Amino acid sequence: MFTQDVPAKAIANLNDLNAALMRLNPSISGISVSMLETKGATLAMLNTAIAANNTNLYNGMKRAELLTALKAPLAPMVNTFATTFHYDNHGDKHFPGGPPGTKFAMGKATVNPALETLIGAQLGRIRRDANGQNQSYYYTLGVQPYSGGKNVCIQVDYTAGPPDSITYHGYPDASVVVLVLSRSKGGPAIAT
Repeated sequence: MFTQDVPAKAIANLNDLNAALMRLNPSISGISVSMLETKGATLAMLNTAIAANNTNLYNGMKRAELLTALKAPLAPMVNTFATTFHYDNHGDKHFPGGPPGTKFAMGKATVNPALETLIGAQLGRIRRDANGQNQSYYYTLGVQPYSGGKNVCIQVDYTAGPPDSITYHGYPDASVVVLVLSRSKGGPAIAT
């Protein structure tokens, strides 16, 4: 986004935008992430949408026009915005060489990137369900190539940030019969 100054100045984040809105005539008191009504959106996502937007601010501009310009690019970011993954070493017992327990058929170097890919495909659902709050999930799936013929359970802890992050570990689990992303193991699926 760009200010109405001559020459126009690039607006890089929400703080810059709200300061520029106060200088309009009539002034706009500012916007917030919640005004965009996009479940799962974060301040980091909004800052990225602001920096990438080519809208020019002008006197007489309406808040609704601004919100519309930001909402369209913000919604897909809930699904695609990068997050940081952290492996919870509590899961070490589920790999060859670790203490006794349910074991994956392959090592961490193979399994953990695969688990991150599986979780990443559900990131939008997690963000929308958590809606800016820290939340724990169980993601249960069918047999995977590395699960030794058993279904898989992944424990996922979402931290809303900024920046947001996922801490996880998984394990083969023959007792898994409900294959969903849920707030509790075997519980009801969260909304899409």
